[in-house]
Amino acid sequence: MSGSLPFLMSVPKTEYGSVMPRKPTTDELIQVLEDVNLGYLLSQFCGLDNTYEWSSVLSLGEQQRLAFARLLLSKPCLVLLDESTSALDEANEIEAAGITYMSVGHRSSLCRYHNRILRISAIDPNNTRCNWNIEIINQDTTMYNLSNQ
Repeated sequence: MSGSLPFLMSVPKTEYGSVMPRKPTTDELIQVLEDVNLGYLLSQFCGLDNTYEWSSVLSLGEQQRLAFARLLLSKPCLVLLDESTSALDEANEIEAAGITYMSVGHRSSLCRYHNRILRISAIDPNNTRCNWNIEIINQDTTMYNLSNQ
């Protein structure tokens, strides 16, 4: 993972074109870094345009927050977050940007970021019922239910 911060936050092209209609401005890049609590990188690494081997100089948490910055810039309709509980404070930013997100994980701390839970269980070959259900999260009871399943 090397390059400048704008390069790392650029959205890859797909066969249908970029998700983002245009290249973000410098102000937008600075704002999104602030939004994910990485604004200090600008002074620490002398602006946006210097190139580094980022996986060597950023902690794993910083790398994850940089991925969230990229997500905020690309503005997808739906995001699937896999075991990203350490960075879910950024989920507030995702929600504020109007992006729908789903989390996959086993920690009960995920519940505070969601209002529904999808429970999936093993398929019982003797049972014709579906092996999933969606429940509205009740903060008082779900923590207990999650830890006892």
